[in-house]
Amino acid sequence: MYVSRLLKGAAAGARANLVPGLILQSAAAIILALYYLAPGLRPGFEFFSTLKTQWGYLYSALTTALCGGLVPYLFLRLTGRGQASAGRELSFYLLFWAFLGIQVDALYRGQGVMFGNDVTLAVLAKKVAFDQFVFTAFWSVPLATICYMWKNADYQLAALRLQLRREFFVLHLPTMVVSAWLIWIPGVAIIYSLPPALQIPMFSLVQCFWSLLVEVLNSAKTASGATPARMTA
Repeated sequence: MYVSRLLKGAAAGARANLVPGLILQSAAAIILALYYLAPGLRPGFEFFSTLKTQWGYLYSALTTALCGGLVPYLFLRLTGRGQASAGRELSFYLLFWAFLGIQVDALYRGQGVMFGNDVTLAVLAKKVAFDQFVFTAFWSVPLATICYMWKNADYQLAALRLQLRREFFVLHLPTMVVSAWLIWIPGVAIIYSLPPALQIPMFSLVQCFWSLLVEVLNSAKTASGATPARMTA
């Protein structure tokens, strides 16, 4: 029963996210191609690479908070879909995504130590597998999903606990993970194809595009009366 519902949910998520996913992956692939094939643009890439090197984890926290938190928040406010408690909502977005940016930076650094930073098929395969089947499946998607559920429950732990039932863990969360894989496996393969100092800048850019695409998609679904599909990875 749960397997059938999981497969149906994953298929629905794949259909809903197909177009924005392709847009996202195409944009990231174009940026990757420009890095390797357009030497005249290298100073621009080097600018962000230098900033990342100098600022370290602070850069990761600030850029991810901006791209994953502030930009989607502003979109929600401008489209009249933000919560009434604007200050608390903004604080959640900024703090959550800054925290996640630091974690992703630590992940990228750790994988560089474990697997090296050569851009080879073997290294990319190891990094993508660890990223998606360990970090994403067992940490980032569960963390983001539960944090957003807590926010939507008006930050009430008692209300959150009521939602953390068996169905959440065996159906809803696995569906979110599978949906994330469909988008982010190609995405992180592109990210890991760049030098280490450019991986977080690319991640932040991809996250910004993805957050906006998801909010646009959710706006269209809400307007049509359909159930919005959420992606939190």
